[in-house]
Amino acid sequence: MATAQHTTTLGNLAHGAIAKYLKQIAAYEKPVLADDNSENLHQMRVGLRRLRTAVQVFDPGLDLPKAGREPAIAAIGRKLGKLRDLDVIGSTLRDRYAPDLPDSEQQCMASVLLYLASQRHKTLKRVKKLLRGKHYSKLQKSLSDWVAEPTYGAIAPLPAHQVIPDLVLPLVSQLWLHPGWLVGTKASRGGLAVNLSLGQPATDALISDQGPALHSLRKQVKRVRYQLRLVADLYPGTLDDDIQRLSAMQDTLGDLQDSTVLEAFIGDVVPDAKAQMPTLFALLADRRHRAWKQWQEHQKHYLDVQQRQRLRLALLHIGEQVAAKPKRDRKTPSKDNNLGFA
Repeated sequence: MATAQHTTTLGNLAHGAIAKYLKQIAAYEKPVLADDNSENLHQMRVGLRRLRTAVQVFDPGLDLPKAGREPAIAAIGRKLGKLRDLDVIGSTLRDRYAPDLPDSEQQCMASVLLYLASQRHKTLKRVKKLLRGKHYSKLQKSLSDWVAEPTYGAIAPLPAHQVIPDLVLPLVSQLWLHPGWLVGTKASRGGLAVNLSLGQPATDALISDQGPALHSLRKQVKRVRYQLRLVADLYPGTLDDDIQRLSAMQDTLGDLQDSTVLEAFIGDVVPDAKAQMPTLFALLADRRHRAWKQWQEHQKHYLDVQQRQRLRLALLHIGEQVAAKPKRDRKTPSKDNNLGFA
C-alpha cells in the first residue's frame, strides 16, 4: 500500500501550504489594524514569511499571478517588519533591561521609550494605510483566486517525494556557501577551525566589522529553517534535530545583531549614550559575549564536513532513515529569545 508521502503531488503540497498560510495572514488583518496586542503583528508576519517560503520552494511547479509572487509578498513583509522591530525594541528595553538600571539611568531610558513611542505611532499609521491599500488587496485577491482555481507548471503533477530533494538541496547549498560561516575562524590542518582564543575586545571588533555578514547568515538560516519545516512531513523525524538547531542558531545570531541595533537606536536619542548609561551598555555587552560563545558552538557543528554531508544525504533519501548522528550531537542548545529583526 502506497504511503501518503508517495501519493502527494508537488502541486497538491504547494496548494495546501499556500492556502494554509494565506488563511493565517487573513486571520490577523483586523487584529493588527485594531493594534491591541503586538503578538497579532508577529503572527501575521510569520504567516507572510511562511507563505513567501512556500512560493520560493514550490516556484518551479507554480503558475502564480504577478501580484501574488515572491517579490510582492516580500515587500509587504518588509513594511510590517519595521513596526515589529519597534515593538520588540520597546519590549526588550522595558522588560529585559530597564528593571536592572540604576536611578541615574532611568531618565535616559524614559527619553528613549518616549522617542520609540513617537516612531511607533508614525510607523503604525503607515502599516494601517498599507493593509487598507491596493497593493495588499491585490496580493490577497490574486492568491485567493489562485487557491480557488490553481494553475501549475509542468512538474506539478509529479510525486512530491521525487521532486522535493532537487528543490531543497540548492537552498541548503546556498547556506553552506555563505561567507558568514568564516567569521572568527582560523586556518587549521583540516581546513578551518573556530578561533576560541579571541578576547572580548577582539570579539567586539570582529562583530562590529562583520556584523552585516552575520546578519545576512541569520536571514539565510531562517529561510532554510522555514524550508525544511515546510517539507518535514515527507521526512518523518529525520529533519527535526536540524530544524531545532537552526532555530537556536537563528536566535543566537539575533542576539548578536540585537545588541548592535539597540546601541545604535539609543545613541540616536541619548547624547554620549555609553557614558550616560554605562550599566545598560555593560548589560548589552554581556549578552553579546554570551551569544558569541553560543554562536561558536553552532559554527563548530556546521563547519564539520560530516554534519553537512549528513543533512545532504537525509534530504536525498526522502522518507528513509539516514545513519544516526553521534550521541554528542543529539543535544540541541536551548532556544534563547532575541529581538528577531528581519
